[in-house]
This record gives sequence, C-alpha cells and structure tokens, in this order.
Amino acid sequence: MFSKVRQVRAFESIIVQVQNAILQGRLAVGQRLPSERELQGLLDVSRNTLRESLRVLEQKGLVEIRKGHRGGIFVKELNSDSMTETLALFVQSQRIRMGEISEFRQDLEGLVTRRAALRADARNTGELRRLLKRAQTLAARGAAQWDAFMQVDKEIHLALAVVGGNPLHRFFLETVHNNLHRYHINAYLPRTAKTIRDTLAELEQIVAAVLAADAERAERLARAHVRRATAAMEKSSAAAAAAPEAKASRSKKSTAGDPHEDRRR
Repeated sequence: MFSKVRQVRAFESIIVQVQNAILQGRLAVGQRLPSERELQGLLDVSRNTLRESLRVLEQKGLVEIRKGHRGGIFVKELNSDSMTETLALFVQSQRIRMGEISEFRQDLEGLVTRRAALRADARNTGELRRLLKRAQTLAARGAAQWDAFMQVDKEIHLALAVVGGNPLHRFFLETVHNNLHRYHINAYLPRTAKTIRDTLAELEQIVAAVLAADAERAERLARAHVRRATAAMEKSSAAAAAAPEAKASRSKKSTAGDPHEDRRR
C-alpha cells in the first residue's frame, strides 16, 4: 500500500500517500495503520519525519493517534470538526457580528429548506419526521430538557440538508451550527420553556411546508426562524453587556450618598 519515498520530499509524500489511501477507500474508517516502526520501514524515513507527517494528518482530521495499551494510529471518520475550529477563529479574528452570522444563516438555511421542499418524498423524510416527534416529546417535558431539545433542533436543520440532497450543504450547515451552539445559543438564547415552545412551533411549520412541497413558504419560514432566534440572542447579549455597567453605576451612587464614606477614607 505504501512505497519508499525520496528524503527531500519525505514529509509531503507520506501525507499524500496516507491521505490518498483514506480518500480512495483503501484504508477504512476505524482501521488501524501499521505501527510507527513498521511505517518507518515501509516508507524508509526517519522517526521524526514520520511523526511530523502524522501530526499534520491528525490536524487534518484524517487519523487519530491513541495512546496506551490499545493505542495506535487509526483512520478517523471525516467530519466538520476541523472546519468548525477554523470558522470559529475566522469569526473571532474578523469580529463578525451576530447580525452578520444571522444574515449568512438566513441565506444558507433558506436555500437548504427550499431545496428540501423541492426534493422531499416518502423515501428521504423518515429521519426528519422522527426527529420532529423527538423534539415534540422533549418540549412537553419543559425547560429541564433545554439542552437535549436544542440538540434535536440542530439535527432537524441538518436533516433538512440531507433531504435537500447536497452533501456540501449539510457539511457547511453543520460547521455553522457547531459554532452557533458553542458561542451563541448556549450563551445567549434564553433557557426557558417559552423558547422551546416557540422554536418547536416554528420547526413544525417548516417541516409541514417541506412535506407539502411548498418551497416558497418553507424558505420564508426558515428565514423568519433564524431572525427570531437571532433577535432573542441579541437582546440577551445586550442585557448581559449592560449588567456590569448598571452594577458599577449603582455602586457609585451608593458610595456618593453615604455620609460616612469620607470618614471611612
């Protein structure tokens, strides 16, 4: 499967060989690669060169290096984890505002939901229906199920992308939602039963429009769903930012009105 490489290009060649073997299916997800010592012999490279290449492959999300008795180098299932981290750094470094993220989500989720309505049929909507029932069950249990409900909410959005039939839509949507949940939903969306009820009502309407093949309505509802959630988070974020200032202001007023303050100083 692997061949010896020229030392001048050893680093790059190892990465390309392993990457191609994974992408072409010659190495399956979960499969264990030969040990470091075996790979050194197969590739005819130094230990340091091999380890440097493996670190890059790990950073790409192609392999997982496990320690311990059952450790080794294993092929990892490709997912959006690395893309999620990159997007998070980009958003933070560019100081992208919540409103700009919302605008992007409206465009992406509007398109995805429209496409789902155009392509929905009995063969590809089973998981979407199951997830909606799960959301209804969790919503009936109230705010105590907030985290579980929001996870299902995310899965419903991803299921819509699956119904739409374009794997790239699902990949980018998962990347956006991973960041959204980590930095915005968990921090700013009110953890209340009302939030759950409002979200569920919107999801029910969106899914109903998709199942009815009403693309125009599905897109309109998806965009409104994003706008409503964003407005709630922006309101909560503004209140959180104002709280320290209000506290400091009250403290100053209290000190100014204390006739004994000068004597204590």
